[in-house]
Amino acid sequence: MSAANEYTVPAPTVQRTGRGGKATGWLLGAAAIVALAAMPFVGNAYLTTFVFTMLIAYILAQSWDWVAGEMGYVNLGHYCFYGIGAYGFAIALTGQWPFAVALVFAVLVTGLVALFLSVPLFRLHGDYFAFGTLALLPLMEVLAYNLTSITKGGDGIVLPVAQVLQPAYLLALTACVVTFLVTLGINRVRFGYALKSIRNDEQVAETVGVRIAPVKRNVLVLSAVFGALAGALQAWQMSYIDPATVFGLNVALVPVAMVLFAGSGLRWGPLAGVVVLASMQQWLLVSVQGYQAALYGLAILLIGRFMPGGFLRAKWVRWVPLLSSLAREHHEYNGESARLTRRNDDLPLPRLPVDRHKPLIELQGVRMQFGGNVAVNDISLKIMQGEIIGLVGPNGSGKTTLFNCISRVYTPTSGRVMFAGQDLGHLGRDQIARLGVGRTYQIPRPFGDLTVQENIAIPLMFGDDPLSPRDALREARAFVDYAELSPRLLARADALSMQEKKALEFSRALACKPRLLLVDEVASGLTPAEVKRFVEHIRHVRDRYGITVIWVEHIFSALEQVVDRVIVLEQGSLIADGKLADVVKDERVLRTYLGTAAAAHAPQPALGKLASGDA
Repeated sequence: MSAANEYTVPAPTVQRTGRGGKATGWLLGAAAIVALAAMPFVGNAYLTTFVFTMLIAYILAQSWDWVAGEMGYVNLGHYCFYGIGAYGFAIALTGQWPFAVALVFAVLVTGLVALFLSVPLFRLHGDYFAFGTLALLPLMEVLAYNLTSITKGGDGIVLPVAQVLQPAYLLALTACVVTFLVTLGINRVRFGYALKSIRNDEQVAETVGVRIAPVKRNVLVLSAVFGALAGALQAWQMSYIDPATVFGLNVALVPVAMVLFAGSGLRWGPLAGVVVLASMQQWLLVSVQGYQAALYGLAILLIGRFMPGGFLRAKWVRWVPLLSSLAREHHEYNGESARLTRRNDDLPLPRLPVDRHKPLIELQGVRMQFGGNVAVNDISLKIMQGEIIGLVGPNGSGKTTLFNCISRVYTPTSGRVMFAGQDLGHLGRDQIARLGVGRTYQIPRPFGDLTVQENIAIPLMFGDDPLSPRDALREARAFVDYAELSPRLLARADALSMQEKKALEFSRALACKPRLLLVDEVASGLTPAEVKRFVEHIRHVRDRYGITVIWVEHIFSALEQVVDRVIVLEQGSLIADGKLADVVKDERVLRTYLGTAAAAHAPQPALGKLASGDA
C-alpha cells in the first residue's frame, strides 16, 4: 500500500531550467519567507494564528510524506508523534525547565519512541503496516488519559500563560523552511534514492546493495522528530493540551488528507495541499456554517475518485503554466543535472583475474523446501571462475529457486552456498550484492517510477565502492548506452516495453559490478536479432571483464553459441551436467523434455531440434 504508487502517470518530458530560472526560484522563495516573517508584526492576530496553523500543518504533512511518499509506507499514526512531542514539551515546561531544553527534550523523547516502535512496525508491510500504525493513536490516547500522574489525564496540561504567538510563529516558520530544505536534501543524496528503491520493490533494493533496515528506521525517526517539533510549538502557542486534542482521530488524519489531496511524493504536493485545504476549510467555516465538514469531505472524496494521484497529477495541470511547474516529479528536477557527457564503449567495470581451476561458486547439498514441497533437492555443484553456465529444465524444476538461494532471496533449508571460499549463510542480500553477485528476474522488476538512468545508478550508489548520486548518474550513462537505451535515458521504467525492461535489468545487474551474474530468461520473448545481440553481451562481459555467468534459458540455440557447459534440473534435482552436445543426448534429459515413450523412439533429428531450440 504505497501512497505514491497507486496511480499511473505517463512518462514525463523533463523540463530544462537554466541557472537563471533556479536563481529566480530562490529569490521568490526568499521573498515569500520575508513576507511570512513580517506577518505577526503587520497582520492581525486572527490572520497570524491562521497562518501559524498552516505552518504546523505543513511540517506534519511534509514529514509524513517522507515515509509515505518517498518510501511507500503509509503511516496513519504519524500524528501520535505530534502528540508525544506536545506532551513531552508541556511536561518539561510546567516542570520549570527552560524553553529550549523543554523543546529539545520533547524532540529527543519522540525520536527514541519512534526508534523503539520501528522494530515491530517494520515487520509489517502494506495494509498491515498502515493499520498497525493507525492503532498507535488510540493507544497513545488511552495512555494519556490513564497516566494521570504524568499527563493529568482528561484535565489536560495548562502551560504557563503568556503572549507567545509571535515567537511561536517565527519558530514554526523556521521549522517549515528547514523541513523544505530537508526534503530537497533527501532527494539529492543516497538516502533519498534508497527510500525510492524501497518504495518500488524492497526485495530488489536489497539485491542491488541497499541496506533497507537502517534506511527505514532512520526515516521514521526523522519524520517523528519533525512531527514532535510541530506538536511542541503548537502546544506552546495554545497553552493547553489534552489527549483528545493531540491524539484524536478527528484531527490526526487531516495532514494526511492534505498531502493526498495535492499529490504524495511531489516536491510541492504537501505545501499545495495544505494551502488549498486549509484555506477551503477556513472559508467553509465562515461562509457555510453547519455544512462545512460535509463539503470539505466531499471535495477530498471527489479528488480521490477522479484524481487518485492528487490534483497536481491531473492531466489538465500540465497545461496550466504555474501549476505545471508545481506538478513536476522529483526526478524531473534531478534530470536537469543528468544530461551528461557520453562515454566511450567501455563499461566502468573492473577486469577480474580468472583462474579456470578455482571455483567461484560452490553449492554443497543445497535444499530448499516449502512445507512438503521440495523445490531444490540437495544440489551440489561447482562453477569455475570465468565460466558461462546454461541452467535448463522444465518449468517448475527449481531454476529460479536456485538463483534465489544463491542471492539470499530464500534461506536454504539446508546445505551451504560458498562464494570464492566464503560461506554466504550469515550474509544478507545487500551484503551478497556488495560481495559481487548481480541478478536479473524472470519477470523484469525495474524500479517502475524511477528513470532508466536512476535504475542503473542505484546499485552504483550502494555497491562495494559507493558513488555519490551525481557521479552514479554520470557513470550510469555508460550502462544505458551499452543496453542501447540512450533514447529512453530519462523515461520512467514503467513506460518501457518488455524488451526494454529486460535490457534495463541486465544493465542494472552489471552496474552491481558483479563477479557472478545470474541471468534469468532474459532472452525469452526477444526477436532472433535481439537474442543474438544479447548472446554477444554475455560473451563480452565474460571475455573482457572476467564475469562468471549462470544463464537460465529455454532457447537452446542461444545457449549453444556461448555456454561452456549446461546443468539440467528436474523437479529440483540435478540430472545432468556437461557439454551441451552431450547433455542433449542424455537419456534422463530426453525423458524430461520429450517424455519416456517419445525419448525411447526419438530419431536423431529430434535431438538436433532440441539442441537448436526448435523442440
